[in-house]
Amino acid sequence: MIKITRSFYSYIYMDASLDEALSVLEGLSRVRGLTGDLSDAIRVLKNFRAFYDMLRKRFKEYLAPRKSESDLISGKVVIDKLRLYRAAGEDRVTVVFDKRFELGELLEVLKNLGLKYELIES
Repeated sequence: MIKITRSFYSYIYMDASLDEALSVLEGLSRVRGLTGDLSDAIRVLKNFRAFYDMLRKRFKEYLAPRKSESDLISGKVVIDKLRLYRAAGEDRVTVVFDKRFELGELLEVLKNLGLKYELIES
């Protein structure tokens, strides 16, 4: 089950298994077009183990995908940062979406992919 949380500060968090997160990001790239941050985030997820090990060695929790200046200025950035972790032997990802990203767009992609989700407003 994917958990979607909208924070008090308007950030949207998605907590999902690695496979679910990867399919959602690929679905978003088909809908919105591939931006620098989306392609970098997909690359990170496809190489989960290497990036997870790197984060643990550096004692970091979050990883920020590369963003181009033109995408930032035009408001096309989708992902703010990623959290890679393991829970109960499963590779999991928390995706923090950019503040300007619309929740409706994410819910539409989830619906089209047939994924179940829980929406939490905090």
